[in-house]
Amino acid sequence: MGKWKFKLIALCVAGFSSSAMAAKDMGFELGVRQQGGDALGLNISTNAMTGFQGGFFLHVPFEQTPPMHFRTGLMYTQRPLQSENDITGEKLDFRLDYLDIPVELLFKPSESFGFYLGALVSINIATSCSGNPSCHVQNIETPYFPVIFGGVYKFTPKFGVDFYVEGASSYVAKGLYDYKAVGLNLTYSID
Repeated sequence: MGKWKFKLIALCVAGFSSSAMAAKDMGFELGVRQQGGDALGLNISTNAMTGFQGGFFLHVPFEQTPPMHFRTGLMYTQRPLQSENDITGEKLDFRLDYLDIPVELLFKPSESFGFYLGALVSINIATSCSGNPSCHVQNIETPYFPVIFGGVYKFTPKFGVDFYVEGASSYVAKGLYDYKAVGLNLTYSID
C-alpha cells in the first residue's frame, strides 16, 4: 500500500513539473455552500444548512491539449445537516468537517473562464452533533467520493469566482446519506 501511494505522489509531482509554469493557475478560494442530504428514520425530515469552504487550488494544463487542465488543491469543507422529527419537532444539527482533495478535469478555453468535472477525495477530520445529549455521529464513511461539476470565472487577472454543484449517492455516516451541495467561492490567483 505504501509503494502505491509513493508512486502516485511521484507521478503527480512529475506531471506538475513537466508543464509550462506560465500556464499554471494557483491561488486561494473562500466561500459558502448550501448543504442538503437525507436522514434515515420514521417521520424524519432534513433541512439544508449553510457551510463554509476555503483552501488552495491549482490548475495544471496538459501539454498535448492546452485547453484541458488537471484541477486539484486542498480544501477545508463543512458539511452540516439538520434532521427534524416531524412528530415531536426535535431538531438535531449534524456537523461534519472534511479535508477535500479535488481530482478534476478543467476545460479552460481562455484565461478568464472554464468548466470542470470530477470527484473529491473527502477525508473526515471532525464531527459533532447537537440538539440532544444522546446524539452521536457514528460509522463515518471516510474517505468518501462526491462527484462535482462547476465553473470558474475570473473578472480580473487576480479575482474570480468558482460556482459548483456537488453530490454523493452514498452513506456519509450512520443514518445520513445522499449529501448534495451548491456553493460559490471567491478566488484569488497568486500566479
